[in-house]
Amino acid sequence: MGGVHFWTKVLGSAFILCAGALGGKLMAGKLEKELEELSRFELALLNLSTEISYSLSSLPQALLNAGNKAGGDTGALFSLTGSLCGLEQRRTVEEAFKLALEQAQGLDLPQWEIEIMRALVRNLGIWGCKEQVSFIEIALTESRNYRASIKEEYLKKARMYRSLGLLFALGIVVVLL
Repeated sequence: MGGVHFWTKVLGSAFILCAGALGGKLMAGKLEKELEELSRFELALLNLSTEISYSLSSLPQALLNAGNKAGGDTGALFSLTGSLCGLEQRRTVEEAFKLALEQAQGLDLPQWEIEIMRALVRNLGIWGCKEQVSFIEIALTESRNYRASIKEEYLKKARMYRSLGLLFALGIVVVLL
């Protein structure tokens, strides 16, 4: 009987440790996903700038192409915005962006990305190509500055969440044993 009791404690402790490690990993994953979405946002902005300045694509098509190349939730937002704007849809880019945000409730987009994009779409489609590229460059600079300011902090927090999840679980195991 003593052997079964011991192995039950060991198995329970292992489950608690795994749960703590998984919880820490999930919390860290959220921060890492935000950093990944920021990289995708920058890629989408670069592609949008290229589509407008070199390919001379229409703005809806440029948004679609940039979104497809960027991928992820950010790419989905760009693509959805592109599909909702233009002369056929009778919507400006700003109106299409607002509608895309309403339709894209399932997308996990960081608030800062939405704010930068909201400021950008106010100026897309109402100026010439050179001016639009300038606005995209401003948004890209804002995004890069933001990423530079948070990247190290987010990576430290991610490591901390992983460690705290495991340490918390270890503390529970010690109390239960």
